Formats: sequence, C-alpha cells, structure tokens
Amino acid sequence: MGIRIVVDSTSDLTDEIIEKYNIKMVPLTVNFENESFLDKVELSTKEFFDKLEAAEKLPTTTLVSPGTFVEVFSEILLEGDQVLGMFIASELSGTYDSARMAKNMIGSEDIHLIDTKSVCLGSFALVLEAIRLVEEKKPIEEIVNELEALKEKTVVVAALDTLKYLEKGGRLSKGQAVIGSLLNIKPIIAVKDGKISVIDKIRGRNKTIKWFDEWIEKNNFDLSDKTVLLFHGRAYEQLKVLRNTIEEKYNIKNIIEQEIGAVIGTHAGPGVLGIGFINK
Repeated sequence: MGIRIVVDSTSDLTDEIIEKYNIKMVPLTVNFENESFLDKVELSTKEFFDKLEAAEKLPTTTLVSPGTFVEVFSEILLEGDQVLGMFIASELSGTYDSARMAKNMIGSEDIHLIDTKSVCLGSFALVLEAIRLVEEKKPIEEIVNELEALKEKTVVVAALDTLKYLEKGGRLSKGQAVIGSLLNIKPIIAVKDGKISVIDKIRGRNKTIKWFDEWIEKNNFDLSDKTVLLFHGRAYEQLKVLRNTIEEKYNIKNIIEQEIGAVIGTHAGPGVLGIGFINK
C-alpha cells in the first residue's frame, strides 16, 4: 500500500514537483465579479495577476467542497493507496474542515489529514518534508507525527510592494493605506500558526533585500542544510537580487523559486517577495 499526497492549490507547488511525486492537487475556486475559475487549472498565475490589476473589486476564493474531496479520496483508496492530505491553515480557509467532513463521510482509517497552519511557501516547505518521509518508506502514522512537529518550525515572511490590496481586502483602512503610500511604507508580513501579521515596516522598495539579509543574520538561521523557497509576484528582478545576495553568503543547500498564487496574491498584490523554510 502506497501513500499519495493530496494538497490544495494554495500550496503553490511547482508543476515539476507535482508530476515527479504524483501529488494530487485539488484547486480552490477564484471568483472575480462576473466569472469564476479553478485555481491553477483554468487560471494561470500570469492570467490571475492580469485580472487582479484590472479588477475594481478584489476576487474572493471558494473552498474545495466536501463532495470534491470524497471523489478524490475515494479514487485514491480504490487504487489501494493511503491518503496524506495537507491543506491551507484552517484559520484562513474552510478547506481543511471540508476534507475532514469528506473523511467522516467515507469512514476510512486510511485517510490522514494535516492542517499545515500555513499557506503558500509554508505549506510547500512542509510538503517537501512529507515527500522525503514517504520516500524513506516511513509508516504513515510516523510521517503524520513528524509533520505535526515540523509545522511548528515553519518560517514564512514576505515583503509587500503595495498597500492597495490590503486596503481593498479590508485589512487596512483607506486612511492608513493613503498615509502608508505617501510615506512609501512597505509592510513585512509573517505567517505563523495560521495567522498573517505585520511584523515590520520599511520605507522604500530598495530596502527590501537588505531587510531579508539582516533578518536572516539577526535570527542566526543556519540555511546550509535547508531547502529555501523564494516566492514572488511579478518581481523577477528583485527575486534574482535576493537570491544572489543570500545564496552564497548563507551557503544555502537548495533554493526553489516560484511565483505566488491567487490566494496570497489577492491580498499581497504584485511585487510581493517572500522567503520560507522549515527551521529544524
């Protein structure tokens, strides 16, 4: 009996990893005013940002339904495999609860679910650990226990380039957004225990790379044995500069680059730059 990893589209896994490890990706739905798309299936990241920049209102996302999960899980069980489901933080979406409902409806002990307490690069980093443990042929109970411990060690920070989308999404008042834009303030956000919070503010986009560099140094992160995820939203040049700044300096074992998807992209907007890893 094999183990099949199931994720939702907010983990922003690369196509290469999904194909190589036969991961099942279940998409959330992204809703613009007059049209809806299955994330990553009917809407690419490029198309999403094109639509986002043109939209008057922020898009919303709809969780994966229990019925969809019942179909996905049943198909995997019929193939003789166990399910290892890893989903966006339950504080940010009802997708994990939806998967739990599906498990209860099926009533199988071969479905194991994890609330990653993260999103995007945090979930991605945890999935990489799951892949390693599955490849090591560990029993699924042991894998789940190890992932539950590792998710407490997930580190995710991102620098936003604009306050416009936080304001549109109701996370900032219009007044705060106007003042922030006038002062050229760029917030730094962190994802921890399923919550997104502003941990710092910098003035001017050109200080972003310096902030990441000093943050790694200040926290004494040892990245020499880690896979570090670098994410961006249409910030190709900055991503390149960030990579060049930290890769050799911190002797990073492995770097994976990816463009941020619709769920975080909706609130962060284009220009976001992020870093994530498991600090074990």
